[in-house]
Amino acid sequence: MAKKAIRKRLPQLCYNKSTGWWYSIIRDPSHPKGRRYKTWARNRNEARKAYNEEVERIVAEYGLREPLTEKYADACSWTLTDLAENYFNQKKADGCSTSTLGNIKKYLPKFMKWLLNNGFDPAMKGPGDLTTSLLAGYRNELAENTSIGRVEANHHIEQIHGLLKWGMDTHDLRPPAMGAIKKFPQKAKNGHGKTQDRTPLTWEQIKKLLNAANPVDTALILLGLNCGFGNSDIGSLKLAEVDLDRGIISDHRKKTGVIRDFVLWEETIVALRTYLDEHRGKTEKKNVNELFFVSRRGNPMCWEHIDEKGEKHRSDAVKNRFDKLCKRAGISLPYGAGFYILRHTYATMIGELSSDPREVQAAMAHSTMRQQETYRHDRAMKAQAAQLRLHEIMVSKLPKNLLKRIAGGDAGYVSSH
Repeated sequence: MAKKAIRKRLPQLCYNKSTGWWYSIIRDPSHPKGRRYKTWARNRNEARKAYNEEVERIVAEYGLREPLTEKYADACSWTLTDLAENYFNQKKADGCSTSTLGNIKKYLPKFMKWLLNNGFDPAMKGPGDLTTSLLAGYRNELAENTSIGRVEANHHIEQIHGLLKWGMDTHDLRPPAMGAIKKFPQKAKNGHGKTQDRTPLTWEQIKKLLNAANPVDTALILLGLNCGFGNSDIGSLKLAEVDLDRGIISDHRKKTGVIRDFVLWEETIVALRTYLDEHRGKTEKKNVNELFFVSRRGNPMCWEHIDEKGEKHRSDAVKNRFDKLCKRAGISLPYGAGFYILRHTYATMIGELSSDPREVQAAMAHSTMRQQETYRHDRAMKAQAAQLRLHEIMVSKLPKNLLKRIAGGDAGYVSSH
């Protein structure tokens, strides 16, 4: 692989606001997954220097490596199934990431099955027997499949392109023109595919959750409803930031850096005190012992850290607990909904009761009011309320006899206009 190609695959620096570190997710042929999360430094100049040194190391070690691809003498006799099998084995031998190999095994068999159902046996015929009408037919199948979105459909097409291009470039196999199965553009397949449903919880659902909740789950749910806490907010909450005697939580949101103060409900104070007295885990780790929520095993409820190799590790007990609680309560949440749905519920309920968007911004610890659009789901209700208010003004301003005539549909009235 040429040095230039490796350089193109290495991304530039990224900045993590919550940790204050510069990082990159770099492709690294020496890593089992083919890429790794690498932090550089908190100072940008130091980070850029460390990043450039790492790039030079990877290029020097792997940039001039000879490709592992071999040309098979009998490739011209391969069936499409043989081509797919050898393609997978070659990618595996080249050290491709597990995600790349998984995509090959996920998408290519679906293409083979579709061909078989449409009169083309991939176990008997080769890539040269494919036609543009078959490729175009499969693309049309993807276009009409409303269960997958544009990105998922393009993943299918990418794997077919990769397979046929590998056979053409490496083994001189001649497939049909691949323009017949080109990728879908940005605006294609609108409304297709799974979308995350963040519809807020109803009070009936909240009642079921609290009825099925144990003391730990109760404390988590009430923090979500009382303070709009998400998973990482709970995982990073410190003991020093919670004053149960005064009923106050004062902290700054790690994601936005905005300082926020919450007045705790009486129910929330009782739930948090019960958790502290009876359910909080014990640990000798100083950084963990500072946290309010500690699991039975002595770990934070939600954590992520970067090891000495620069690799990112994450665990989310808050999500796992909430998923189990929903099953116990008999609640089936839509695709994409988890514990974080409580933050959407919190924003929507506050918005319903308020006419000032700055209240929602302050309660959510958002840095801009525009961020509310993601979390508030009260647009329809607000529109109806505004219409009702306008009607009340109209009734108070217009003469009653005129309103009566309009409401009664007076047939004798003739407009002078």
